[in-house]
Amino acid sequence: MRHDYPTRVPPGGFARLAAEGATADRLIPPFPSQTFSGHATLATGVSAQRHGILNNRFKDRVKGVFSYRDEARWYDAMPVWIHTTRLGLRTHVLQWVGSRGPWQGTEPALAPPFDKSVDDDDKLDTVLAWLAGPQPPRLVMSYWYGCDKAGHGEGPDASEVTDCIAETDARLERLRAGLAALPIPVTLLVVSDHGMSRTLGTVNLYRAFEVLDFAVEIIPSGPIAHIFVAPERLAATEALAQSLPHVTTWRRDTVPLAFAYRHPTRTGDLVLMAEPGWTFDGRNAEPLPGVHGHDPTSPDMGAIFFAWGDGIRPGSRVTQPRAVDIVPTICHLLHLPVPAGVEGRALEEILAAPRGDP
Repeated sequence: MRHDYPTRVPPGGFARLAAEGATADRLIPPFPSQTFSGHATLATGVSAQRHGILNNRFKDRVKGVFSYRDEARWYDAMPVWIHTTRLGLRTHVLQWVGSRGPWQGTEPALAPPFDKSVDDDDKLDTVLAWLAGPQPPRLVMSYWYGCDKAGHGEGPDASEVTDCIAETDARLERLRAGLAALPIPVTLLVVSDHGMSRTLGTVNLYRAFEVLDFAVEIIPSGPIAHIFVAPERLAATEALAQSLPHVTTWRRDTVPLAFAYRHPTRTGDLVLMAEPGWTFDGRNAEPLPGVHGHDPTSPDMGAIFFAWGDGIRPGSRVTQPRAVDIVPTICHLLHLPVPAGVEGRALEEILAAPRGDP
């Protein structure tokens, strides 16, 4: 859900959340602005080099290849659902990335396994039922599909995306109304993991590296690719990568510090990034019209941010919050200490004194 998507539909759910609560110009995702790394940062409050989920697909030199895995054990940093559970708060997690199974011996009270047949309306109904039940959780985290599929499949400017935005807008209004009807105070945070750009072209790394007379391992995921190669072959591989159009190449220890992407066992010997609008394709994959994963400060990569309900100051606004700010904001609202090492801050400019009891 790109940051400007809500402006493409008549005022409804998004507009009401903003008027009665808080919003932002855009939420800055982590690097890379991809689904799995984004959700991991939203859940841990730290960057990819700290939580270890470098992309939707990556390789760990010890554990092997990660490809859309859902096990919490892949997280190097503690998810907030573990933090709240350890502090005694009942927590439910509905198909959030990396929420399956225990993390260092702890699991939330409820975390159903991922099921792609469960749509966003089903998730909405489940969340409301949990909160209306005899043991309402203190924290619920839920992943919704939103308009990612439409953006990839049709491009971000397509009418199909606008139709999806309108459906999501109505769904959020139904959620807000359901929360408002509950007999308990509730705070709602609505964020997305990344934006979307129109695809300009693709770079086929498999074909490009065929000219080498030695083996390289290529792990592409959107516009980011990790290259693994023997040390004595690194210079030749780097030279070839640097010759490719629309591609920036770094060694593991020269990836810009601002990207916070130097993981000790998961960052490749080389990291390649396609320029905005470009991406790396699979071996024979057709390019999708929409792409994301680029520099998170690029406007097209910006995500949405809305906050509403208990503890939120009506009509407030924050300019460019970051994904790492969500965990400390949740902790503030729940009157909990922030986990050690969290890189973000509580968004105090949108916070009011909560109405409910701690």
